[in-house]
Amino acid sequence: MTQVSRRPLDKDVEGRIYESFYKAIGLLNEKEARAFINDLLTPTEKIMLPKRLAVAILLAQGWNYDAIRETLKVTQTTVSSVYKTLAFSGGLKLAILKLSKNQAWQKWWQDVESLLYRLSSPAKVFMDEGAIRHKLGLKKKTLV
Repeated sequence: MTQVSRRPLDKDVEGRIYESFYKAIGLLNEKEARAFINDLLTPTEKIMLPKRLAVAILLAQGWNYDAIRETLKVTQTTVSSVYKTLAFSGGLKLAILKLSKNQAWQKWWQDVESLLYRLSSPAKVFMDEGAIRHKLGLKKKTLV
């Protein structure tokens, strides 16, 4: 498990380290950011962070805790933690807002939502795509 040193940094040094970290992320394109993250994070952290973002996205789309837990294989504590973060901070909301303006991202999440809806009940597996799209409020054609 990741641990933070018990010896505190000088506040000025700590501030400059954070500033450099955030600036580095902001200067990278998607391919460069992927390489940066792969170099910095452990395999567990590389799974944990995207899952937390997915939890936030599903919460923002109105999914309930149980559906998120089962779909993403996360704990109730993780869902609650992300919910609180969404409720009381702006960074995660801003990232979701910016992602939601991307057409490819919108289509991908529509496909995921349609697939998960089908898998939520045996009766829905062979349901007509038009009916699913209407139920979910989707307008564009999906892969499902």
